[in-house]
Amino acid sequence: MLYRKLTISDEAIEKLIEHVDMIECEYPAKLIEILDQVRNFTEYTTECFEKFPEDKSVHKWLCSSSLNIDQLLSTTLIQFARFEGFINEDNEIVDRVK
Repeated sequence: MLYRKLTISDEAIEKLIEHVDMIECEYPAKLIEILDQVRNFTEYTTECFEKFPEDKSVHKWLCSSSLNIDQLLSTTLIQFARFEGFINEDNEIVDRVK
């Protein structure tokens, strides 16, 4: 898998999923779903490097664009989590009160 610079980790997403039922809006779940699709697309483009070497430059560009989208979605999710109090000022996920 490609290195994802400045993106939210899969572990952090799992922790956020534990919190999303605390709000009525489906916004975080939808963002996580889109992020998962973007990451699947990124994986797909990297597989195309070897399958279609004649189009390698196009696939590299698509992969780079996909990684930019990943970063934007990750930043959006993190900021949302801050707004909702799921992440504190030290960027640590706040334990859910049960």
